Amino acid sequence: MQHNLADLLKQREGESLDFKQKISSCDKIAKTLCSFANTNGGIILVGVRDDRTVSGIDPEEEKFMLEQAALHFCQPPIKLQYEEVEDEDERTVLIVMVAQSMEKPHASLNKGGAWQVYTRLNDKSLPAGKHSIRQMEKQPLIPSAPHLNKNENAILSYLKEHEKITAKELAHLINFSRRRAERLLTDMSGRGLIRLFEHEQENYYA
Repeated sequence: MQHNLADLLKQREGESLDFKQKISSCDKIAKTLCSFANTNGGIILVGVRDDRTVSGIDPEEEKFMLEQAALHFCQPPIKLQYEEVEDEDERTVLIVMVAQSMEKPHASLNKGGAWQVYTRLNDKSLPAGKHSIRQMEKQPLIPSAPHLNKNENAILSYLKEHEKITAKELAHLINFSRRRAERLLTDMSGRGLIRLFEHEQENYYA
């Protein structure tokens, strides 16, 4: 697939798009690679600053770092696809494509020598908890189109406007008991409609 660099640069970083001026650390980029593979896949533009201006890179140097990260800092290893494009000033940008994986969960190796599973939420790669990892292991690659009831539609509409929701917030939103709200969120998570993020203060869904 041929990508249009100008169109990609109009977008902001998010769940499926990330900008990197260059690859300077295998463990850091492995974290991003794993989070994309564990979620819905994504694209990394290497040679682009955070403000979406092109800096340009040597694509072979960047590919070497990316391959080292994908093979040795990701478990299982992640297969990457590349596309090289140039802007109007002939500066090269490397487009790195990461597909949603059928071998999830993928873990990345950090500087402390520990393996950690990550998932993607908006423009962040976040550690996945035990429940999220179990969901990755049993969730199909492409969930079947679900039939949604009124409450499920209300939750998804809320999440279009807000980054996350907790069981407490849902109970207030649709006038449910906290226990019933937790059951509904757990069911939707199990069906792949939303994802659970485990937090030491309070779990939330996105």
